[in-house]
Amino acid sequence: MRKIALILMLSLTMMVMVACGRTSLSTNRSTSSMTSSLSSTQQTRGDAALNAERLTPEQTAALVLYYRDAHMLGANDYDYSADMENNDQGATVKIYDKGAVPWGEGPSAKPYPKGAKVLYTIKLTSASDKDGDRLNSTYYTIVGNKVYYANSSNGIRKTGVTLAEMVTYAKTHGEVNRVLKVAKNTQIIDMRGKVTLTDKDGLTTQQLGTLVALLKNPDWFKNEVQNGEMYYGTHYGYGEVADYQYVTTQGDPTSYIWFKRKGNDITIKMIEPTENQSVAGARMTTTHTTVTNLINNYYTSEDEVNTYADQLKAEP
Repeated sequence: MRKIALILMLSLTMMVMVACGRTSLSTNRSTSSMTSSLSSTQQTRGDAALNAERLTPEQTAALVLYYRDAHMLGANDYDYSADMENNDQGATVKIYDKGAVPWGEGPSAKPYPKGAKVLYTIKLTSASDKDGDRLNSTYYTIVGNKVYYANSSNGIRKTGVTLAEMVTYAKTHGEVNRVLKVAKNTQIIDMRGKVTLTDKDGLTTQQLGTLVALLKNPDWFKNEVQNGEMYYGTHYGYGEVADYQYVTTQGDPTSYIWFKRKGNDITIKMIEPTENQSVAGARMTTTHTTVTNLINNYYTSEDEVNTYADQLKAEP
C-alpha cells in the first residue's frame, strides 16, 4: 500500500510540474508577443510621424544628414550616422543665401544646381571621438522637389533625390526614430541677409589682389609671380584710381589691375586696348564682383592663394 501511495504521489507531482512548465512557457510566449507588438507599434507610430508631404524643416535636415551618411563611400562598413543616437542629440541648421556662405561652411567646388537660391547646413550638437567613423555635418540645397546634398569632393551632387525617396529609405532600414530624435532637438538659424563672406575678413591686399588677378587674367598673373615680377600697392595715388589698391608688373598701364573694396563689393579697373587700339588711346574699363564670388570660385585652395600672395612684392 505504501508503494502504491508513493507512486501516486510522484505521478501527481510530475503532473503539477508539467502543468507549471506549460503555464510558464505560455506566459513567456505571451510576454514576448506583447513586447514584439509594442515595438512594432512604436515603429509604426514613428513611421507615420515621418511623412514626406508634411516634413518640418528640422525633420528635413535630419533626414538629409541620415540619408547622406548612409550613401557615402564606406557606409557598408561604418555607421556614419551613429551619433544621431546619442542621448539628447540635436543639431543646428543654418540657412544662407547661396552667394553668402562663409568659407568652409559650404561647397568649395561649383556649380550649384540650376535654380538653387539658398544653402542649408546641418551639424550635430554632440559628437563622438571616432574621427573618420562618423559624419556629423553636411550641407544641401533644394530645387523643386529634389534635394542636392554634399558629395565626397567638397561639392554638391549633380543628381537630386526627392524627400519621398529619402523617407522611404529611412523606413525601409528602420531608422525613422533616429531621424525624429535629432529633429526634435534641432535649432534653425536663418542667416539670409545677415552675413556675407566679408565676415571672414582679414584678407590682405596681397590676398585680395591675388583673387582679383585670378579672376581677370590668371595665366599672366601666375607667370609673372613665377618670374618674380609681380608687385602690389595699397594706394595708387593718381587720377580716378587714386584710392585704389592694385597689382602690377610695373610696365605700361595695361600691366595694372586696380581694385577697390567696399564691404562685399569690389570695383575693378583696367586698361584693355582692343586689337586696333594703342595703349594711349584705350579707355579704362570698369567691372564689378564681390568678395563672396572671388572666394567661392577662386579660393578653392587656401595654400595656393597664399603661396601666390606671399610672393607679391611691395611696390617701392
